[in-house]
Amino acid sequence: MVVRAFIWCRLSREGGRSVDRQEQDGLRLVAQRGWEVAEVFKEWASASEFSKKARKEWLRLISMIEGLKEEIKAGQEYAVILWMEDRSARHVIQAWEFVKVCKSAGLTRIVLPSCEYDLTDPEDEAKFMGEVLHAQREMAKMSKRIRRAKLEAAQNGKRHAGGSRHFGTVGVGKNVVSPAQAKREQDLIVEAANRILAGDSLRGILIDWNGRGVRTSTGKMFHNYTIRQVLLSPRIAGYRVHHGTLYPGQWEPIIPLEKWQAVRAILTDPARKTNLGGGTPRYLLTGLVKCGQCGRRMWGTKRVNYGKEQPASYFCRPYPGTGSCGAVRRSMTKVDELITEALFQAVEADALDHVSRSVHSDSNDPSRELYEQLAHDAGLLDRLEDKVAEELIKPTTARRKRAEIECRMERTRAKLDQLGDRRVMVRIPRNLRAEWEGYSLDRRRAILRAVLNKVVIHPQGSRYRFDPDLIVPDWKV
Repeated sequence: MVVRAFIWCRLSREGGRSVDRQEQDGLRLVAQRGWEVAEVFKEWASASEFSKKARKEWLRLISMIEGLKEEIKAGQEYAVILWMEDRSARHVIQAWEFVKVCKSAGLTRIVLPSCEYDLTDPEDEAKFMGEVLHAQREMAKMSKRIRRAKLEAAQNGKRHAGGSRHFGTVGVGKNVVSPAQAKREQDLIVEAANRILAGDSLRGILIDWNGRGVRTSTGKMFHNYTIRQVLLSPRIAGYRVHHGTLYPGQWEPIIPLEKWQAVRAILTDPARKTNLGGGTPRYLLTGLVKCGQCGRRMWGTKRVNYGKEQPASYFCRPYPGTGSCGAVRRSMTKVDELITEALFQAVEADALDHVSRSVHSDSNDPSRELYEQLAHDAGLLDRLEDKVAEELIKPTTARRKRAEIECRMERTRAKLDQLGDRRVMVRIPRNLRAEWEGYSLDRRRAILRAVLNKVVIHPQGSRYRFDPDLIVPDWKV
């Protein structure tokens, strides 16, 4: 019978003509020996043991060889053609698994342009394994050199090589923008950092940037996560990171390191809400307004009567099973004006001055230690389950420990909330009344949340004029 050959071609990355050349060499071998091509396998994936990309074609070849036992027993001969030994595997264990599958099926020929291996000969088998081991050693040496070069580049503060242009930089090579464009992007980064520190949300910044036509360095629209990536990058503080370690970069920072650390602490807070349950709040006092009759939350709403939109109002919605009375509704415009005017007067009367001084007196950011404590306690909670599974502690002890840790985490989060309020209040300008119209809704809400616990709206007859005495704010300050 004519020998049937599987031609295997592999390259670690797509591009170039190496795979095509491997196929041509394999076809030439088949023609010279008068064999028949069973199938040609082409794959663009690394054979390294650390590769994350699945080698689908390689697994298909292995599966096909395993199914040849009956044919080979019936007298049909098969062979595998490789361009080099390391095209099959670059780790000796993977190579041994390949050899074992071939021998188990009865396939004993592995052919290369330069030689042929007979797997029935122990010396040939050892030689094949030795060549793979040699390739593995060369790859290990190359990997070591590359890692050392990358570490040296990081220690010297050099930029990461390759990739897209970073937002806020001029760029290199073909991906270059003008210094004026880079400066505009840097100003946007400074603006976003200040807004996060002042209480704005990523969603609010996103809506604003997309409305102004701001685009990423690749010309795409921003998303929450892309703005977050820009602000979390140590590059904007003049540093680069290598395996978790920060090294000073060879470029000027866009924002000071202390400010970047404060922004990072906010954005990586485990207790930070990432889902606002439907989107960004659309009204100034959403979540702060409570019903004075039933104590439930009131919602901002707009009505349409006979096709005409009515003025917006805060309304106690009578949802079944929630205990909401549905009896209190008040004009949103008037309530918002009343509360903001009270805020303006408090600022103008320096009612928040003692808070500002207490914040400025902190030489270091006290939230950093609290965030570290929160992360430490979260790790303790994770390890509790492992200890129970390994029978190192009893379930009753684990429950008691969990309750203690969760209580401690709640106290830590409460302290962080207080620090967050103080951080926002220290950035409230003395001319707040003049600046208010230029603030985003996020910024306004952050200021009000920092100084208000809630606003209670008591019932009032519908035929009576708006009574400001029935709007009772509960101030934190």
